[in-house]
Amino acid sequence: MNSMPKRSLLIGMVIFLWGCSATQNPGETGLEASFSYSPAAPTAGETVVFTDTSTGNPTSWQWAFGDGGTSTSQNPSHVYTATGAKTATLTVGDGSDTNTVSQPVTVVSDSAVLIDHNADTLASIPSEWITRAKQTLHIAYGHTSHGCQIPDGMTGLVQWKGTTYAWIFGGASGALDLRDYNNDFGGLGIANDLGNPNRTAWATATRTYLAQNPAVNVIIWAWCWQVNATVEEIELYLDLMSQLEIDFPSVRFVYMTGHVNGTALDDNYCERNQQIRDFCINNNKILYDFADIESYDPDGNYYGDKMVNDYCEYDSDGNGTLDRNWAIDWQNSHPGEWYDCPAAHTQPLNANMKAYAAWWLWARLAGWDGR
Repeated sequence: MNSMPKRSLLIGMVIFLWGCSATQNPGETGLEASFSYSPAAPTAGETVVFTDTSTGNPTSWQWAFGDGGTSTSQNPSHVYTATGAKTATLTVGDGSDTNTVSQPVTVVSDSAVLIDHNADTLASIPSEWITRAKQTLHIAYGHTSHGCQIPDGMTGLVQWKGTTYAWIFGGASGALDLRDYNNDFGGLGIANDLGNPNRTAWATATRTYLAQNPAVNVIIWAWCWQVNATVEEIELYLDLMSQLEIDFPSVRFVYMTGHVNGTALDDNYCERNQQIRDFCINNNKILYDFADIESYDPDGNYYGDKMVNDYCEYDSDGNGTLDRNWAIDWQNSHPGEWYDCPAAHTQPLNANMKAYAAWWLWARLAGWDGR
């Protein structure tokens, strides 16, 4: 990895969001393990409450919290002492059958800003922070087709919920100033996304753009498929971002994971997304977790361990075939609770969730503590 100055910290914020849930296919007797936990993004040293939501009348509970801690209580509490990604596992039994479910728990530092599937409740964002974001943020966003899901979802949100969520290039008429560049960031002819035309051009384009646009105070770049990289190539991305933070201390730089790709959790695609996630959590960065948002439905059901892809298809029965689509299923069962909008490579619901998470991000950058 290239030698760079020490990575700098960004802004001091604590993120507290609502709880998560996960389910898995039922056992032979109808026993089905599931649980929720709160808070959804606990900080190191904070008490996390786990709640059993299993069905089928279990009589025993075996918890493993992913850090060596265990419990046999039905609804235990646990304190994580170190930041990072953990995997909590619950096995329930009824005397004749058992069923197991696991889901990730991300433990963050007090200063990390993590925008993931938990940031999908639009009504939780105080209106004053939406207003404040529109008054203070000047955002430049570079991306290609997958990254279109955020601005396309945000445009559909305006049509669905009104001008409270208005955005426009330059921020006229009280709208959020979001300078959206779908290919050719800044019209500079240098870079299109984090991997196109190569893995460093985006950083050069960022420096040139900020020199020409000193009012811009937020920079965010998206991946296409190029997050499927080597460890060293992702380290290069992290180094370049960290150096930009040092050189432009008045600008907030938003890190991003790539999309999911229909692979197992131990596939390179997932591991490189986790590499970015771990770095941001451990180094107090701002992360828009694109992959995590694609791994959950709005009810908190987790599909990341079911070979979920960016189109929201997943393997529902463990036979290696992508036979269900969580977004289409949710859309069909929740009429009137989502809006149609363009959604490159995915479903409208996923673009809806990306838009909600974007507004969480903007509000956090404007000073909201996420509570």
